[in-house]
Amino acid sequence: MPVELPVAPIPSEDPKRKKEKNGTAEGADEKAKSKDKTDEEELSEEDQALKNELEMLVERLQEPDKRLYRPALEALRTLIRTSTSSMTSVPKPLKFLRPVYPSLQELYETWDPSSEKALFAEILSVLAMTYSDTQPRGTLKYRLLSDEITGGEKSDPGSWGHEYVRHIAAELGSEYVARKEANEQVEDLIALAVTCARFLLLHNAEADAVDLLEELESIAAIIDLVDNNTYSRVCLYMVSCVNFLAPPDDLTFLETAHALYVKYSKFPEALALSIRLYNRDLIRADFEAAANPLMKRQLAFMIARAGIPLEWVIDTSEGAEEIEEDLMECLCNTKLSTHFRAFGKDVGALEPKSLEDIYKSHLEQTRLSATGGDSARANLAGTFVNAFTNAGFANDPLMAKAAAGDSWVYKNKDHGVTSAAASLGMVG
Repeated sequence: MPVELPVAPIPSEDPKRKKEKNGTAEGADEKAKSKDKTDEEELSEEDQALKNELEMLVERLQEPDKRLYRPALEALRTLIRTSTSSMTSVPKPLKFLRPVYPSLQELYETWDPSSEKALFAEILSVLAMTYSDTQPRGTLKYRLLSDEITGGEKSDPGSWGHEYVRHIAAELGSEYVARKEANEQVEDLIALAVTCARFLLLHNAEADAVDLLEELESIAAIIDLVDNNTYSRVCLYMVSCVNFLAPPDDLTFLETAHALYVKYSKFPEALALSIRLYNRDLIRADFEAAANPLMKRQLAFMIARAGIPLEWVIDTSEGAEEIEEDLMECLCNTKLSTHFRAFGKDVGALEPKSLEDIYKSHLEQTRLSATGGDSARANLAGTFVNAFTNAGFANDPLMAKAAAGDSWVYKNKDHGVTSAAASLGMVG
């Protein structure tokens, strides 16, 4: 008879692990507390001194003695401007002042309009960058309040650094759209955008300046902001953006870039944009603006190449002033072939090339059988190769200089005859 062995009951959970689970929450709280303590303890003496000084300055702003406000605000401004940090971290003054930002907002509302309040608004505008997730457009709000209090003597936002200007520029676009939808005034936004664009242009951020003014539909204002060092990059960026813009912004960009080129006497570039706009008045103005005779002939070649009507450029009526003969030849492309051949001679391409020279057939190891005659496909290929290689020079040995009775045209069939005849026109 089998004997039953005693079996110990198996608990649903391991007592040891259960004990660990019960202590998890307590351990997490203790770790959080210890972490807070270590964070406070990790502050260096220099950081702790900075934090204490900032707290002392904030307390002075809450004192009833108004004589303490100006020195305290200027000290705060100096500490924030001179703070240094890495590109991936928040400056320490902003980090230490972030907890008191709401109380500073309430304190600001209790002050009467004055130069101190304007400076206070500037500082709040900088601190608002740390609250951009919960209070959108706060940086722009206090910036505009500061400018409104100061009136004509507006401070430069660039004095707070490049990142501050970029932050304002990002908020200007959304604020402009919101005001346009509400049919509110936007003149103060445009004025601030022009100020920011001037700073961006001076710090090699031409693309950001163009984008900012384009968002506020004020791209024409950039004409007065650029200089000799920035206009070329601005124009290059604007022309590159045209293909991605919807009308009428694309025409506005072209017209603004044209005005910049004319302002700095870059007439070939200006004429190219005038032709792209197909504006009769601009084309004629650009052509007549060039005082250098050589420059004027270059513009004449561009006009002729674009197929612009002659009456758009010169006065063709009776009794009008006569145009120089060589300039008229440029406008009419009379000597286009002559100039092309001269160019080919300069670059060493005038010498005619036969099919043997192009194919390098003399270097081949195998000999082709001559019994099969000329292949129709090979002749057709030779027609195209010869036409594109000797185009415009009228001296190739296959078509233009062929011997009598040995015309290449009749060595082709069907469509090959048409191609050969067309290649004759291309070569000549």
